[in-house]
Amino acid sequence: MFRKKLIVTALGGLLTGGTVSLPAWAEDGAAAAGAPDAKPARQAADDAAAAAPKAARAKHAAAARETNLGTVTVTARRRKESIQDVPVAVSALSGDTIRNNELRVINDVTKYVPNFTGQSTEGRERPRWFLRGVGSNDPSDLSLSPIGVYFDDVYINSVFGQGFPLFDLDRVEVLRGPQGTLWGKNTVGGALSITSQKPTFDVSGYGKLGFGQYNSRLAEAAIGGPIGQNDVLAARVSVYHENADSFFTNTVQQGRFGGFHDNAVRFQVLAVPTSDTDFLFNIHGRNYTGGGDAWHAEGAGPGGTNQFGFVGSSDPYTVSLNAPSSDHISTWGTSLTAHWRINPAVTLTSITAFEGLHRWYQDDEDYSAYDAARSHDSLSSRQFSQEFRLESPQSDRLSWIVGTHLFTEQLAEQGAGGGLPGSPSPAFYHLTDLTQHTQSAAIFGSVKYRFTDRFNVTGGLRYTIERKNINLTGLQGTGNVTFSDPNSWWDPSSVSSPLAVSARQNQTNTWRAPTWDLTPEYALSDNVRAYFRYARGFRSGGYNGNAYTQSTVSTVSPEYLTDYEAGIKSEWFDKRLIVNASVFHYDYRDIQVFALAPNPLGGPPVSTLSNAGQGRADGFELELKAQPVNSLYLFANLGMLNTRYTEFRYVPTAVGNSFARSPHTTINAGFDYRVPVSFGTLTAGGDANYRSREYFSATRQTIPQLWQGGYTVLNAHVSYTTPNQKYIVTGYVTNLTNKVYKKLELLPSYGAYPVLYGDPRTVGITLTAKI
Repeated sequence: MFRKKLIVTALGGLLTGGTVSLPAWAEDGAAAAGAPDAKPARQAADDAAAAAPKAARAKHAAAARETNLGTVTVTARRRKESIQDVPVAVSALSGDTIRNNELRVINDVTKYVPNFTGQSTEGRERPRWFLRGVGSNDPSDLSLSPIGVYFDDVYINSVFGQGFPLFDLDRVEVLRGPQGTLWGKNTVGGALSITSQKPTFDVSGYGKLGFGQYNSRLAEAAIGGPIGQNDVLAARVSVYHENADSFFTNTVQQGRFGGFHDNAVRFQVLAVPTSDTDFLFNIHGRNYTGGGDAWHAEGAGPGGTNQFGFVGSSDPYTVSLNAPSSDHISTWGTSLTAHWRINPAVTLTSITAFEGLHRWYQDDEDYSAYDAARSHDSLSSRQFSQEFRLESPQSDRLSWIVGTHLFTEQLAEQGAGGGLPGSPSPAFYHLTDLTQHTQSAAIFGSVKYRFTDRFNVTGGLRYTIERKNINLTGLQGTGNVTFSDPNSWWDPSSVSSPLAVSARQNQTNTWRAPTWDLTPEYALSDNVRAYFRYARGFRSGGYNGNAYTQSTVSTVSPEYLTDYEAGIKSEWFDKRLIVNASVFHYDYRDIQVFALAPNPLGGPPVSTLSNAGQGRADGFELELKAQPVNSLYLFANLGMLNTRYTEFRYVPTAVGNSFARSPHTTINAGFDYRVPVSFGTLTAGGDANYRSREYFSATRQTIPQLWQGGYTVLNAHVSYTTPNQKYIVTGYVTNLTNKVYKKLELLPSYGAYPVLYGDPRTVGITLTAKI
């Protein structure tokens, strides 16, 4: 009863201005050395320091933050380790970094990672991840990202379920290079792992309000702590809301185009019935509504006209779209993670998860004030996954992890395109109606042997079997196309003219793939480690989900990537300076690309999904973190990348081209400077993010419109923290210089290049209260 009252008292303190004392680690989350784990059974097995008194650990963590960069804990190898001890190129952002720098959506993490881009071209969802040149240009709803995305250790298959808002998180990890052994399929380029703040047996929480330009509003909060008096049950609830008007003006509607509302909730319960077992239950959901894509049309004809003679605005943030545009996504899911220390030598982990998604989307497809083309899409996905892992203590001379992973997904999609009568071009209608069932199973194992105190070798192997079935039907309107209900034009029953079957595919494929890694590592000193990594990953085969004619029906085989990589991780001056570097070579085969391919029915080539050919990538990455004095934190990273297609079936002119969305150079740098004053602490910070030229197409790189030249985006923030560190006021500016840059530009459609521009300068303020 006392514990329940404590939670209520703490929440009341947050709302009324009172304070509740917390251990220092609770304020820094994953970034603080010695932060207690939400899984005490596992920590007892792997970390003897867990037995230390909480007060001593908190004091040590606070002191470490004042004098050096501290220790960042990650789970890149499915175990809790210092990031400096992991022989993998990995970047990590703590929950504090995310909060203090006003990072709102998952795409924002790219500014802290070398050779990483993740522009979202569909509102605040479907990030298009490209890591070290590896990504996907498949526009269909069946698209598989080669960057595996995991939320609380659960793989998220649908690209439309990956646009997470960032709230109440412990950390985000970005693993670069293929991760096929421990993370599984579709990690050819790497993995992105998001970990939420877990319940603990100490009361903690926060509330945050934000206001900004374009009627931006933010409200998020979290509260957690024990249930009962015996440290057996704990819970945490986290909520998030954000809304804003669009940056774009629509000349047709005489007002703002779109805007968005984003709501999310997460509820977790931790149960620790014994010192050897714990269970974490997680239920979560998100509801996002946006205004669709703000396509700006750049006419390709004389005087900037499109094929109808329409001239768009010269202002990049002014569009002329007449057709309804909207985007709605609902996601929900639940998971149960259990740990059982069977005996001192073996721990069992089980992760059981279900995820669901529904998307409803409509858009203007002629990108002008004329009603020549529209699109509509409805998507639903249901996935279930189960993973079991057995592992030894990592302190053993021979440590190991073995496991199995099961996955199934049922996906259904209906995508329509049409043009209504009365427009300058003939009316038309086409529909793709499909279902896809995916089943996969994998077994895996990883072994690490410590030959000496300085020399270790880790080797891993995974074998995956995946079975996919697609049932696709394409329909097209014939003759003089008319609609009985133009407001529901996408529904086949609203098409008055006869419909003809234009495509069919009922096909089942089974693919098998081994993936592996071999990593020797050597400690040159107590603070410098070197490693070499040889690893292989694969992306599963699939189908063209955009096929509505028989000529565009296609099946692609898996793609494979082999990584040869060497790296060094080092700490200097008593952890005041961290320098990590890596150099890599990729051998990339059977690359899946949406591009021109031969027409199987004869006639001109068609755009479809195919295994285009082979490629290579060579790169270098450097990451620096420094705390030269206690009040100043600096970071910088450099990515150098050289990608080339060495073979491109069907488009020989593309041989020698760079991979799409793979800038040769990325540079990210930033700082935070704290000034203690008599009435609290003042902090100023900022970051700069540079990208060199980036091509939007793999095959058409001589057309200037289809690339974005090099550009830099600057961001800044200032904050005030009260003496008790419970209240923080932050002012921020994103895109400080109001840099205009393109996120995407496509080939001409209806005589105009469709363009999506990046966000302009925005200014805002937030107020955070902690308990």
